[in-house]
Amino acid sequence: MVNWYNTQLLEERRVPVPNEDRVEELKAGREAALADGAQLATADPQEAGRIAAVYAARLK
Repeated sequence: MVNWYNTQLLEERRVPVPNEDRVEELKAGREAALADGAQLATADPQEAGRIAAVYAARLK
């Protein structure tokens, strides 16, 4: 997920006039993904399932 955000950020920054709102949304999404990844390291099965469900819904 973090890699997807990084790719999107690079693409947005390469356009002649980047959409700053989109750049900020992508940065926030990347930070959330990084935080969720760190939380997974100590998450119980219920919390891990909740995080997985959130990301599965985003991929639809």
